[in-house]
Amino acid sequence: MPDILSTEDRALIAPYVTNLDDGVFALRNLPEEVIAVLFAYYSRSRDDLRTNLLKLLREGDLELAGGTAGDIPEDHLSAARAKARQFHEKWVVGYGHGSVAEHACVHLALEGVSIIASKLIEDARLASYTEKSTRYVAFDPNRVYTPPEIATDSNLSGLYSATITDLLGAYTGWTEDIVAKVKSRVTKTEKQTDRGYDTACRATTFDILRYLLPAAVRTNIGLTVNARSLQTLITKLLSQPLTEGRDLGQRIKVEAQHIVPTLLKYADHNPYRDETLAAMENLVNEIPELSGKGSSGAQSGVHLTSSEPDIEDRLVTALLYGQTTRAFEDILCAVRKMEPTRKEQIVDEYLRRRGKHDGTGRELERIFCTVEMVMDYGAYRDVQRHRMATQTLQPLTPSLGYEIPADLIAFGYEDQFTKLMDRAVAAYDGIAAAGLEKEAAYALPLATRVRVLFTWNLREVFHFVELRSARQGHPSYRRIAQQTYHAVAEAYPLLARYMRPNLNSYELTRE
Repeated sequence: MPDILSTEDRALIAPYVTNLDDGVFALRNLPEEVIAVLFAYYSRSRDDLRTNLLKLLREGDLELAGGTAGDIPEDHLSAARAKARQFHEKWVVGYGHGSVAEHACVHLALEGVSIIASKLIEDARLASYTEKSTRYVAFDPNRVYTPPEIATDSNLSGLYSATITDLLGAYTGWTEDIVAKVKSRVTKTEKQTDRGYDTACRATTFDILRYLLPAAVRTNIGLTVNARSLQTLITKLLSQPLTEGRDLGQRIKVEAQHIVPTLLKYADHNPYRDETLAAMENLVNEIPELSGKGSSGAQSGVHLTSSEPDIEDRLVTALLYGQTTRAFEDILCAVRKMEPTRKEQIVDEYLRRRGKHDGTGRELERIFCTVEMVMDYGAYRDVQRHRMATQTLQPLTPSLGYEIPADLIAFGYEDQFTKLMDRAVAAYDGIAAAGLEKEAAYALPLATRVRVLFTWNLREVFHFVELRSARQGHPSYRRIAQQTYHAVAEAYPLLARYMRPNLNSYELTRE
């Protein structure tokens, strides 16, 4: 903070920074677009941020902001906001300096969106999400999304409504009986309170019952995202085929423009995205071997489809690269001449000190593999959150069958569950036959299997396996994490030695 600033100047900027003197400070009480332009000035101004903030605040002959730092009249920031908009119109919108928009963040509450729509939203890689849990919260059977294309057809809407009512009727109607059956199987430990024991048993019950939840059921999401990524997300939502997704894209844009009015100027429907998706679907339909339904009743599991050649040698090379001045190919050549025990020593030195809460180093990001997963849609709901990967999800249809949790079989619900699944498939088929295949997916329960392709680096594989195989995980995605470990371990035993999967199973999903 320059000494030349007067006491009055310091008082003017004080509500907007956490300190006036240290070189490290946080910004507060400022519009997101003003924050973005202040950071952008670092590349265009010799002055420090607090001096540039003072200039913005002085632009309109502002009076000093009275009151506390948390009680600042909006008109005190009007000039700073206007100046920021001018800057963004020129540099971000006009010249395409999109990185500036990454400094402006928006916090959005998205309530009452379907689970189908939540997957469209959470496809944005550079964002943070918190979503309603299927484990700790009972879903409301009266809060369900109905696509307008179905709602306007009395026959289809009746079929759709009856199917979802049956699924959610079982979800609510079976709850207390399954809680009782879980309690009869698992006794309370000495460490558990009565409340803790009941909560753990109910969490396990909801883990079992979530297979019944239709993809149309409404959920809530908290979303934090920078303006650059938000523009991409809105564009994707406005350019995909589902009415709910397009409606959400428009609603998000309207609300976010209250926070970043200039930076979302080009968030709009994108013909390239829209038309390309339709064109690729048409091409698939023209290929007899690929059109129609896929392999019915495929089992859940993980298959390693591809990986880099001589992956272990390349890993050892990557581990050594930062400690020498030799070229990559020279190091790789030396590694290929090494004895296996020497390679093991190098990997061991790199990974053996890793503590319980330590991630792996970035060197593992240089090694990639691709896995194909088949899992229930409820499991994908969680697995998708590992967005440091390139994911491609196939359409949600009944073609791969569905999962039935072993506990429902053990508790005597297999026949009832199977009838509900058959009813959901029949509803899907009826709606799809009317030309609404995408909308028909809303009627399918989370038990329905989907197939997805993940290309990711080994650092993310380590993270996924260790996090999602933990006891606290839902059994369905715990199995996927365990199977991912086995698929990688079989192909690359040297690497697998250092993964720490939890390969156990538990009667309660939380203690």
